[in-house]
Amino acid sequence: MTNVRGGHGLSPSTFDKGLGVLEALAMAPGSRGLTLTELSQRLGMHRSTVFRFLATLQGRGYIDRDPATNSYRLGVQVLLLAATWLNDLDIRRVAKPVLQTLCDQSQELVHLTILDHGDVVTIDRIEGRQPVSLQTGIGNRRPAHCTASGKAILAYLPAGEVEPILAAGLAAMTAETVTSPETLRRQLAEIRERGYAIDRGEHFEGVCCVAAPVFGYERTVVASISIAGPAPRMADERLAHLGEEVWRAATTVSRQL
Repeated sequence: MTNVRGGHGLSPSTFDKGLGVLEALAMAPGSRGLTLTELSQRLGMHRSTVFRFLATLQGRGYIDRDPATNSYRLGVQVLLLAATWLNDLDIRRVAKPVLQTLCDQSQELVHLTILDHGDVVTIDRIEGRQPVSLQTGIGNRRPAHCTASGKAILAYLPAGEVEPILAAGLAAMTAETVTSPETLRRQLAEIRERGYAIDRGEHFEGVCCVAAPVFGYERTVVASISIAGPAPRMADERLAHLGEEVWRAATTVSRQL
C-alpha cells in the first residue's frame, strides 16, 4: 500500500494548510504583511499551528518576518519560483516592447494581466513618468468584475465561464463598482462593440483605467493590456484616446502570439 505521507510524514491536509498561509500573505493588501494573529483569524487556524507553518516557511526563505511590526511577508524564495514560471510565459516576452512603447506614449502606468479564478493577476507592469500610487505589483490580484483589465477579458469569454463569476456575487469595492449582473452583462456587450473596457474608480477610488483584450490561438482571449491613471488626468476625451491606443497595442501583441 502506498504511503501518501511521503518521506517527511507530511499529509496532504498539512501541505494544503501550509499553502494556505502562503496564499493569505500573497493576497494581503499593501506591503505591510500580516501578523500571526491576523493570519490565525483569516485562516481559522490556532495560533500555535500557524506559527509552526511560519517557522518552517521562514527557515526555507519563503517568508520574512519584520521584527519592528511582527508581521510576515513573502520572501525571496517565492520570487525565485515565480520568476521561473514568468520566464516561461511567451506572452510576457512578446508583450514587453509593446508595453514599453505604450507607456512611453501615454506616460501612464501600464499593466499586462491574466484571468485566474475570477480575478485578474498582474504578470507585468511598467510605470510611466506621471505619478500614480497603486498597489498593483507583479502577482497582485484584483476582482475581474470591477477592473477594466478584468472586464476586457470577461467580455470575450464564453458565457459558460462568465456566468459562474457573476453568480458568485459582485462585491462592491468602491461606490462606483457595478454590482448588478445585468448591468455588467450590458457593459461586456458594449466592450465587444467598442473594443476596449473602461473603469472609472470601480476598484481604486479616484483612479481610471482602460484595457483591451489580447487573443491567442484561435482567437481565444488570454490576457489584457491596460493603462491606469488618476481621474483628473483621465477626462472622457483622453480615456477614449487611450482606449484606442491600448486596443492597438493589444492587437499588436495578439498578432505575434
